[in-house]
Amino acid sequence: MNAVMSNQELRRLAARFIHLRTLMPTRAWPHIGQDVFLVEEDGPAGSLLFACRTEQSMSNPMGIVHGGVTASLVDSCMGVTCGAQAGCTFTPTITMTVNYARPVPLDTDIQVRTRTVRIGGSSGQMAAEVFPAGRPDELLATATGVYAIRRPQA
Repeated sequence: MNAVMSNQELRRLAARFIHLRTLMPTRAWPHIGQDVFLVEEDGPAGSLLFACRTEQSMSNPMGIVHGGVTASLVDSCMGVTCGAQAGCTFTPTITMTVNYARPVPLDTDIQVRTRTVRIGGSSGQMAAEVFPAGRPDELLATATGVYAIRRPQA
């Protein structure tokens, strides 16, 4: 098992990883670095904090953020965390589970805290929590995921 990085080192590598992702011609939401931003903070080792704003285009028929949007958000944030932690460019999702605790409101600033559970040679286990900005005790959703580690070929 590889060691979990300090928050500062992980954030530095995540910023580089995010920059590389902004150069890719992706059309799927979220665009990390455009829709979702890395937050500067001194958090626990192996963790990152992301922020985004929900909007009307994310609505389901009940007038709250669609669960698929929330799933895409946590998947992308956990993938960035895994990629930064593992020092690789691509981290395809192997499995992911999302648990919805409360409706995610529209037109609201939310945050996603990711945490490295385990990082190995070929996969990484991540966890995430979604909450209103600045209110981490008001969980909206939680997630866990396993990501394949694809390092560039030498």
